[in-house]
Amino acid sequence: MNPKWILKDAYKTFTADQDKVADPQETVAKVRRRFAQQNLAVLAKTARIDTGRLNIPVYVSVCGPDARSLTGTAKQMGKGATPAQAEASAVMELVERFSFYSFAADPANFVEATRPEMVKSALPFETIAASVHDESEDLEAAARVFDTLPLKWAMGANLTRGHDVRVPFEWFFAINEFNGTSAGNCLEEALCQGICEIVERHVSARICREQTPVPGIDPASATDPMVREMLEKYKKNGIRVFLSDFSLDTGIATVGALAFDPETFPHKSEIVWTAGTAPNPEKALSRALAETAQLAGDFHTGSNYVASGLPKPADPADVAHIIEPGTIKNITDLPDISDSNIGKEVRRCIAALKQQNLDVITMDTTHPGLGVCALYTVVPGARFRERAAAGTVGMFCARLITEKFDPHEAAQRLAQMDAMMPGKYYVQFYLGKTRMELGETEAAIALFQSALALDPHAQDVASIYSYMGQALKDAGDYEHALENAEKGLEWDHERTDLHNLAGFCHFKKKDHEAAVESFSRVIALNPASGIDHANLAVNYREMGDMDAAIRFFRIALDLDPSLEFARQHLEALRK
Repeated sequence: MNPKWILKDAYKTFTADQDKVADPQETVAKVRRRFAQQNLAVLAKTARIDTGRLNIPVYVSVCGPDARSLTGTAKQMGKGATPAQAEASAVMELVERFSFYSFAADPANFVEATRPEMVKSALPFETIAASVHDESEDLEAAARVFDTLPLKWAMGANLTRGHDVRVPFEWFFAINEFNGTSAGNCLEEALCQGICEIVERHVSARICREQTPVPGIDPASATDPMVREMLEKYKKNGIRVFLSDFSLDTGIATVGALAFDPETFPHKSEIVWTAGTAPNPEKALSRALAETAQLAGDFHTGSNYVASGLPKPADPADVAHIIEPGTIKNITDLPDISDSNIGKEVRRCIAALKQQNLDVITMDTTHPGLGVCALYTVVPGARFRERAAAGTVGMFCARLITEKFDPHEAAQRLAQMDAMMPGKYYVQFYLGKTRMELGETEAAIALFQSALALDPHAQDVASIYSYMGQALKDAGDYEHALENAEKGLEWDHERTDLHNLAGFCHFKKKDHEAAVESFSRVIALNPASGIDHANLAVNYREMGDMDAAIRFFRIALDLDPSLEFARQHLEALRK
C-alpha cells in the first residue's frame, strides 16, 4: 500500500468542542492563506446566521465564483458548540466540496476502462455487488453488463485490507454522491470525520428501514461541559430534546437527537431529527445537538430544512417510539473507542467496521494548490436512507448507461441489456428516458407504461410517473401530465419533482391558486430552490398579489443570482 496511507500519530490539541489536532481559528486562518496564495476565488466570506435565540452558533461560508461555478452551490453551512468551531466547520465543508468537485473534473485523476481491462488492480465485483446490497438471482447477468461499461477508475486504498485499489468513481458517486467527503488538518482527522459520517448515515438508514426500536439516553448523564451547556440552552428556550442510542452493533457511538418547540411548532418551526457519530459518545452527542441547531433555524424563524439521513417527522405522534422509548441508557453505556491520538481512533473505527464485514476504502481528493487534506471515503455495504434503497447492480448499470452515452448509443446498449436481462422494469424505464431525449414522446410514454406493468419497486413507481408526466408535459398534454404527477405523489408525497410538475401544469391551466400550493410544497421540502421561489412569484403576480410576487422574486435571486428572468420580472414590478 502506498506509504501515504499509513496512519500516523495525530494528537488532539483542541477538545473543548469537537476533537481536532489544531485550534479552529488556526484552521480558518490557514485555509484563508491557502486560498489567497493560489489566487482562488473559493471563499467569499463567512457569516454567522443563527438568530441568537439558542445561542448555538451556525455559520455559512459563502462561495466565491470559482467554487460556485464548480459545485453549483452558493454556500456551505457549518456547526459547532462555539463560534470558532462553527466557522471552521463551514470553511472546511467548502474545502471538502470544492476539492471533491475539482478532483472529479480532472481527467488526470482517472483511468477510463472496463473492469476486465483493469486486471487485478480493480475493486472486485463482489464489492460492487455489496455496494448496492445486491444478492439477486440476476447478479451473474448483471456482472456481464457491468464488465462492458467503461468507467472512470480512481486510485484509492482499502484501509481494511491494507492495499491500493482502483475504485470506479462514477459508480460510487451514483450511489452515494458526496456522502463520505471530508477535509481535515491531517489525513487522520479527515478520515475520522468521513468514516463517522458514513456510520451515521448507515445506522440511521437501518433504524428507519428496519423499524428498529432504540433505547433512549438520559441527558442528565452527560458530563462534557459543552454538551451540558448546549442541553441547558435547549431547555431554557422550552425546546424538548429526546436522545437515542443509534449505535446498534457497529461498535462506534452514534447519538440520535429529536427536538421540537411545542410553542412554535408547526407554524414557525419543525420537528428536527438528526444524529451524530464520533469515537467518543459525548462528542457524538455534541455533534447531534449542533446539527439540530443548524437545521432548526432557532425553532422560531419558519425555516425549512432538507431531510437527509433521517426523515422529517410531521407530527410528534409519528415518532412516539423515540419520545417514549422502552429503555433508557446513560451516555457512558455507548461504545467508547476514543483516544487522545486520532490515528488510534481511526484504526479502531476501521476494526469495528471490519467486524461487520465492511471495508473502508478511501481516495485522496486533496486540491493540489490548497494542500488541505480532503478525502472521498466509501464503505461498500453501508446503508443510505435516501439512496439506493431499491438498487441493484443491473439498475445502476442501466442508469450509468443513460448518463454516460449519447441517447442513440445508450438505447443500443440498453436494448442489449434487455436481451441479457429480460423483463426488468428499470431497463424499460431508462429506455424511456433515452426516447425522451431523442424527442420521441409517444415511444417514451409507451416504455414508461411498460415499466409500470413490470412490478417496479415501490420506491421507483413515483419516478416512473414523474418522467411519464414530464413527457406528457413536453407534448403539451397538461391534463394527463397533471394526472401522472398526482399518481406519483400518491406513492411519494415528498417528491419535489412531482410537486414542481404539478405546479407547472396548474400554471398552464391558469389555476394559479393550485400552482401556488404545489410550488409552496416544493419550497417546504427544498428551501434552497431558487427557481421554485421564482415560480411561486410568477403565480402570485398572475393572481394580482404584487407584494408577494416581489418578495419571492427577491428570495429567488438571493438563492440563485443567475435567474435572469426573475430579475427582469422583479424590475418590471418595481416600475
